[in-house]
Amino acid sequence: MSKGLKIAEPPRRRGQDGAGRAEVSVPKSAQVAKFDHVAEDEKVQFNKRITRRVADGYEILAIRTRRKVPDLLAEALTLLEEKHGRV
Repeated sequence: MSKGLKIAEPPRRRGQDGAGRAEVSVPKSAQVAKFDHVAEDEKVQFNKRITRRVADGYEILAIRTRRKVPDLLAEALTLLEEKHGRV
Protein backbone atom coordinates (compact mmCIF):
# COMPACT_ATOMS: atom_id res chain seq x y z
CA MET A 1 0.00 0.00 0.00
CA SER A 2 1.29 3.43 -0.98
CA LYS A 3 2.04 6.07 1.66
CA GLY A 4 1.32 8.98 -0.71
CA LEU A 5 3.37 12.10 -1.31
CA LYS A 6 5.43 13.52 1.50
CA ILE A 7 4.59 17.20 1.33
CA ALA A 8 4.11 19.89 3.94
CA GLU A 9 0.77 20.32 5.65
CA PRO A 10 -1.38 23.19 4.34
CA PRO A 11 -1.43 26.30 6.53
CA ARG A 12 -4.03 26.35 9.29
CA ARG A 13 -7.18 28.35 8.80
CA ARG A 14 -7.83 31.48 10.82
CA GLY A 15 -10.41 29.96 13.14
CA GLN A 16 -8.17 27.05 14.12
CA ASP A 17 -5.50 27.05 16.81
CA GLY A 18 -4.50 30.69 17.07
CA ALA A 19 -1.62 29.87 19.44
CA GLY A 20 1.52 31.88 18.84
CA ARG A 21 -0.25 34.77 17.16
CA ALA A 22 -0.83 38.13 18.72
CA GLU A 23 -4.38 39.41 18.46
CA VAL A 24 -4.63 42.70 16.60
CA SER A 25 -7.50 44.91 17.70
CA VAL A 26 -8.77 47.72 15.51
CA PRO A 27 -9.99 50.81 17.34
CA LYS A 28 -13.63 51.77 16.71
CA SER A 29 -12.67 55.00 14.92
CA ALA A 30 -10.51 53.11 12.39
CA GLN A 31 -13.20 50.69 11.26
CA VAL A 32 -14.23 50.94 7.63
CA ALA A 33 -17.80 51.96 6.80
CA LYS A 34 -20.01 49.32 5.22
CA PHE A 35 -20.69 49.36 1.51
CA ASP A 36 -23.69 51.62 1.02
CA HIS A 37 -23.84 52.18 -2.76
CA VAL A 38 -27.37 52.15 -4.11
CA ALA A 39 -27.90 51.75 -7.85
CA GLU A 40 -30.03 54.41 -9.54
CA ASP A 41 -31.83 51.94 -11.79
CA GLU A 42 -31.82 48.21 -12.19
CA LYS A 43 -28.82 47.40 -14.39
CA VAL A 44 -28.13 44.32 -16.47
CA GLN A 45 -25.21 43.02 -18.50
CA PHE A 46 -25.58 43.71 -22.25
CA ASN A 47 -23.62 41.15 -24.27
CA LYS A 48 -24.05 41.29 -28.04
CA ARG A 49 -21.54 40.45 -30.74
CA ILE A 50 -20.68 43.45 -32.90
CA THR A 51 -17.89 44.16 -35.35
CA ARG A 52 -14.60 45.56 -34.10
CA ARG A 53 -15.26 48.70 -36.18
CA VAL A 54 -18.54 49.42 -34.35
CA ALA A 55 -16.99 48.74 -30.93
CA ASP A 56 -14.03 50.99 -31.71
CA GLY A 57 -16.40 53.66 -32.98
CA TYR A 58 -18.31 53.68 -29.68
CA GLU A 59 -15.08 53.76 -27.66
CA ILE A 60 -13.66 56.67 -29.69
CA LEU A 61 -16.95 58.57 -29.50
CA ALA A 62 -17.07 58.01 -25.74
CA ILE A 63 -13.54 59.36 -25.37
CA ARG A 64 -14.20 62.39 -27.59
CA THR A 65 -17.45 63.32 -25.85
CA ARG A 66 -16.17 62.35 -22.38
CA ARG A 67 -19.16 60.11 -21.81
CA LYS A 68 -19.60 56.44 -21.02
CA VAL A 69 -20.51 53.86 -23.65
CA PRO A 70 -23.75 52.85 -21.84
CA ASP A 71 -24.85 56.51 -21.98
CA LEU A 72 -24.15 56.56 -25.72
CA LEU A 73 -26.19 53.38 -26.20
CA ALA A 74 -29.10 54.89 -24.30
CA GLU A 75 -28.96 58.01 -26.48
CA ALA A 76 -28.79 55.86 -29.62
CA LEU A 77 -31.93 54.02 -28.50
CA THR A 78 -33.72 57.33 -27.95
CA LEU A 79 -32.78 58.54 -31.45
CA LEU A 80 -33.86 55.24 -33.04
CA GLU A 81 -37.17 55.36 -31.19
CA GLU A 82 -37.79 58.87 -32.50
CA LYS A 83 -37.07 57.71 -36.04
CA HIS A 84 -38.84 54.31 -36.03
CA GLY A 85 -41.29 54.54 -33.13
CA ARG A 86 -41.19 53.07 -29.67
CA VAL A 87 -40.92 49.36 -29.12
